[in-house]
Amino acid sequence: MSEPKKIHEPPVTLPCEICRDLLPLVQDGVASPESEAAVRAHLQNCETCRALWPEAGESSAPAPLPDDEKVVRQLRQRVNGWLLAFIAVGLVLGLACSRSNVASGLLFVLIFPFVTGVTYWWGGRTWRVVPPLAAVLWSVFHLIGTRGGYVEGLEGTTAWLKAALISAAVAGVLCLIGALAAALLKYAFGGKTK
Repeated sequence: MSEPKKIHEPPVTLPCEICRDLLPLVQDGVASPESEAAVRAHLQNCETCRALWPEAGESSAPAPLPDDEKVVRQLRQRVNGWLLAFIAVGLVLGLACSRSNVASGLLFVLIFPFVTGVTYWWGGRTWRVVPPLAAVLWSVFHLIGTRGGYVEGLEGTTAWLKAALISAAVAGVLCLIGALAAALLKYAFGGKTK
């Protein structure tokens, strides 16, 4: 069987309501050629619909779509900026709570893993910054705050430095525990890692 020959007819005249429905598709360049021809023919005759799209007479190209990679990169930079602010506030709060008299040990043990866990959950590889940063900050904080409590001389200085290194290791391990907990929770809730 042979197919019937298509006769090219002039575009069908559209009612204004249908033209207004199709107009955004034509503007974005996703309408079928027949729909676009019908809308353009309607716009030639209808002043009201032509007012909705002043560039209808021109054959303007649709607005370019934004680059997906650029949008994702900007979004990732924004999230990382907020995460870095969260890390800074969390670590400073953890250090401040460690020197207060109100449940300092409990807050210290909870805040550092919490900061690392949240950063792991939302930040991808950004969490890797937290354990070394916490260890360095904690050791510096310990060195500055406890120098007067140790005996002068080589033995006192050695004990002072050992205590700073041990506290830095504790802070780093606490952060790693938080990352491990976040990884397990993320896996349990279906957010498998890459």
